[in-house]
Amino acid sequence: MKAKAFMMGFLTGTVIASVATMLTTPSSGQQLRTRIKDQKEEMAATLIEVKDRLMEIKNETMEATNISKDSIQTFIADVKVLIQNWKQEIEPNKQELTERISNIETAIGELETTAAASPIMNKPADK
Repeated sequence: MKAKAFMMGFLTGTVIASVATMLTTPSSGQQLRTRIKDQKEEMAATLIEVKDRLMEIKNETMEATNISKDSIQTFIADVKVLIQNWKQEIEPNKQELTERISNIETAIGELETTAAASPIMNKPADK
C-alpha cells in the first residue's frame, strides 16, 4: 500500500511540475501545444513503465510470500517431527529417572527412621 501511495504522489507531482513548467515558460501558443503534446506522450510512456514495474513488484512479492509460506510450513513440520523423536528418546530415561528418584526417597525415609531410632540421636546435648 505504501508503494502505491508513493507512486501516486510521485506521478501527481511530476504532472503538476510539468504543467507548471510549460505554462510559466515564455513561448508561443504553437510551441506550447507542441510541448504539451510531446510531454503527454512522454508521460504516457512513463506511466506505462511505472505500471509495468509495479506489476513486477507485486508478482515478486507474491512469489516471495508463497516461498515463505512453504518454508515456514516445512520448518514447522520438521520441528514437530524432532519434538516427537525427542519425546520417544527420553521416555526410557524418564522411567529410569522416576525409579531412581523413588529409590532415593525410600533410602532417605529409611535413613530418617534409622537416625530417629539411633541412641546417639536420642542422647541429650552436653552443656
